[in-house]
Amino acid sequence: MPAPAGVDLAGGHLPVRKLAALIAALALAPAALAASAPVAAVRASNDRVRSALDRYFKAEGAAKAKARNDARSAVGSLLDFEALAQATMGKRWSELTAQQRTRYTAALRGAMEANYLSKMQRGQVDMSKVKNDIVGESKEGARTVVKTRVVAGNDTAGVDYVMEPRKGGWKAVDVITEDVSLVDTYKDQVNRLLPKKGIDGVIAALERAKKRIEEEQPATAAK
Repeated sequence: MPAPAGVDLAGGHLPVRKLAALIAALALAPAALAASAPVAAVRASNDRVRSALDRYFKAEGAAKAKARNDARSAVGSLLDFEALAQATMGKRWSELTAQQRTRYTAALRGAMEANYLSKMQRGQVDMSKVKNDIVGESKEGARTVVKTRVVAGNDTAGVDYVMEPRKGGWKAVDVITEDVSLVDTYKDQVNRLLPKKGIDGVIAALERAKKRIEEEQPATAAK
């Protein structure tokens, strides 16, 4: 879901291992577990992303673009981008106008999705050799944390989805990869930029990050 992976607004990226673990967690169907509603939501999104990835790596041209968009839609179905926007902005959220909130949420979503899709396109692997298990869930007040474990070769990573109930079902309000919070990653960058650049500067940085990531994609991926 991208994201759901973090992107450095200064121009870099988060460590590849953490990004790869998050992509794998979103992409691969978890092992069987008695499905509570939040577990079912994670599993359904994972299944959709896996299907899109399988098609993406095999397709060309328009079919490849459609698979990429299907993966983005699947990630979007799991992540609550408005909640992510509010959490990454912190207490300053209340100071934003309705228009600024809308613009910031859209820019954040665009950067998260672009970064996820970029990693997806560069990270082709034999998915049959990557194992992803849902290993449990825990209640934290109104939230449920769905815990997954990704195993790829000698690498193992934990990816936890912090889920909250919404009108349309359960949504992820944070994704924690190897104890690194997606919300905290973006919030740290926003807190550094906001005092210097203001909200318009933060939005512009997110939009530049999205554009930069898309321009870095292989030409064949854009067909």
